[in-house]
Amino acid sequence: MSDQEQVGAADLPPGMAVLWRASETGSRGPRRALSRAKIAEAGVALADADGLDGLSMARLARRLGVTTMALYRYVASKDELYALMYDAAVGAPPDAATSGSWRAELEAWCTEQVGAIAQHPWLMELVTLSAMGPNRVAWIERGLRALEPTGLSQQRRAAVIGMLALHVLSEGQVVASFVRQQRGVRADHPALADFSALLGAVTDPVQYPAITAALAAGAFSDDGSADGAVSLSLTLLLDGVERLVEREGG
Repeated sequence: MSDQEQVGAADLPPGMAVLWRASETGSRGPRRALSRAKIAEAGVALADADGLDGLSMARLARRLGVTTMALYRYVASKDELYALMYDAAVGAPPDAATSGSWRAELEAWCTEQVGAIAQHPWLMELVTLSAMGPNRVAWIERGLRALEPTGLSQQRRAAVIGMLALHVLSEGQVVASFVRQQRGVRADHPALADFSALLGAVTDPVQYPAITAALAAGAFSDDGSADGAVSLSLTLLLDGVERLVEREGG
């Protein structure tokens, strides 16, 4: 870690500073065999098994074979623990593909992050700025680099990555809800409702002929995928980025 990172960490919010702090124990207590990486790994395993509701500092300490007080030498609060877990579960981005296609890169950028959410649905309960750790920053870096060949301005590149990040967040919330439901955990999200049945119950064929035709075709029951892997919404977003590159790219 660079000197700049170590100095800058002191000015960050507590839940975020722990992600960039050089010392494993901060200012309290000597170094131990335990590490923040091991703590995060154990926390992720517990959350994957029982959700965030099943995670406590005491239970985490038992899993690690230490006392709760010993655990607090590494993480001062549950917010710090959550920040470490979030960054660990998101993981570092894989190496960029060699296709040379910025569109393929951004497609992978989105689908890989949504895949992490499917594996760890509790991530959607921890979407905060305090989770801006090294791995999340690395994802932003990868996204911006993917747009370098387009000739778009720095402002446009940042705007595109921001838009795609919102897409990941939106799609991730749906995916996380589906995963929870499949695991028998109560999940509330509009996407889980039988929209086709609800719409059919309140629409009259004479007054709403377009809706009736769509219902008859099963349009509202379709998952909206463009090719079975990439969502239609992502395809449309990248189509828009492509038009932007054609218009403004150098």
